[in-house]
Amino acid sequence: MITGDVEVTEGMMAQSDRQSAEDPLPSVLWGLDPVHGVFAKLYIQDILQLKNSLHVPGIFFYGTHPISRVDILGTVVQRQEKEKFYAFGVDDGTGVISCVYWKKQMPAQVTKTVKVSDPVFAAQISRMLELPHLYRSFYDKTFRIPKDGCEADEQGALILSLQSKIKQFLAQNQVKNFYQRELETIDSLSCIARHDREGQCDQDSALSPAETLTQEPISSPCVSRQIHATFQEAVSALQEEGVIFQKVTGPNELYLVTDEEKQLHNVALEIIRDDCTQPKYIERGCPFRHILNCVRQCYGAGVTEATLQRLLDMLECGSQIVSTMDRFYTAC
Repeated sequence: MITGDVEVTEGMMAQSDRQSAEDPLPSVLWGLDPVHGVFAKLYIQDILQLKNSLHVPGIFFYGTHPISRVDILGTVVQRQEKEKFYAFGVDDGTGVISCVYWKKQMPAQVTKTVKVSDPVFAAQISRMLELPHLYRSFYDKTFRIPKDGCEADEQGALILSLQSKIKQFLAQNQVKNFYQRELETIDSLSCIARHDREGQCDQDSALSPAETLTQEPISSPCVSRQIHATFQEAVSALQEEGVIFQKVTGPNELYLVTDEEKQLHNVALEIIRDDCTQPKYIERGCPFRHILNCVRQCYGAGVTEATLQRLLDMLECGSQIVSTMDRFYTAC
């Protein structure tokens, strides 16, 4: 199995009709779309169906999003060596794509290929959990132009960076719950929110394991409104992603980390195990909306759809439940 960051070319595409009547987004605005500047993690079947730009070679569209580079993970099913490159086919379960790896990489070729040793399928499970969220939150949403142009784009990038670092902090420290004001006392997070232009905050540095939510508040009398607002935006984005949730909604209420809240896991699993034996659910399984309503009644009204979807994806990856059809689940 390999993972790789690759540039998209017409040779990788399926031979079906890929032309679009017109580019869905003017090229001068592509830089405002955060999907354009990254290696997009897409299913191979969707990469094969990307529509190529009518005006700019090397640019393809997934919906309204301009794509030039993709990140794939799959099993090598074909391999052929040529004088200047290796050609191989990669299968991710949704399709097979042809890739080329040049023996002598040029500076302009940003491609990277890594062999993945994954005996317990950890990389595959992580990918299975991540992709549905990316599709729901970014790829399948229509890109809308920010009202404030570049300033809004810069602020959006800052929030995305803080969102990513908070997620990393929660995972590294196995945080089970927190208040937002506690996050604002963590130096490695607050410096991102301050957007230190002098470079004193290294956003790419690893978070210290010693930093926990029990440390004393920073010495300043209060956190600035701007920093607080940036944290609020990042925390809200994590809620939309389903990474965190609140039992009782409110600006000052406790946030719970979905992956660490075992009581919620047990409640959802017990509901599915009990209800999938009922006559009306025994054939197709329990529908998502039914599970959500029961979880809210038994556990807490603040559980969101995104939180439950992330939880169900985890339970399915752990072979505790299985989806019988779109958003219908039964116990294993």
